[in-house]
Amino acid sequence: MSPAQQPAVTRRHPPKALMKLVNPVIRARIERGRGGVAKRLLLLHFTGRRTGREFDVPAARQDVGGRLCVFTDSGWRVNFREGADIEVTLDGERTPMRAVLDEDPDSVAAQYAEKLAEIGHRKANRLGITVNVDRLPTVDEIRDAVVRHGLSVVHLTPRG
Repeated sequence: MSPAQQPAVTRRHPPKALMKLVNPVIRARIERGRGGVAKRLLLLHFTGRRTGREFDVPAARQDVGGRLCVFTDSGWRVNFREGADIEVTLDGERTPMRAVLDEDPDSVAAQYAEKLAEIGHRKANRLGITVNVDRLPTVDEIRDAVVRHGLSVVHLTPRG
């Protein structure tokens, strides 16, 4: 596909084999709260709704409008559709939180647009996306990617 035919925004995934290798190291660094990577990531600790399996998922942490959240299209996100009580490790501290999934294309696109306006389109990989145009994409272009790739936002709020 030529650059002119490519959508303005596409999903960016690291290779699965690489993630299998680095995730154990990343988890340990987040749990200890050490290193630059620990400042940009968090660990989600939750139980699968259907399987009952325990998960410890590293994810990039984002702040949108003063709210802690994770931008994702990963399958684990569906565990938070009706909201779920989970624990989150931030800076080496494990904290009880409520996770709620936002899948509304307009809402999700607006949040991606807000974050992109803050960090710039050249740093879009921090959000798990690639911007294929040399400018900030429009909200409509982002919405197209949200629908095409199933992008969503998980909002995290402290419990208690």
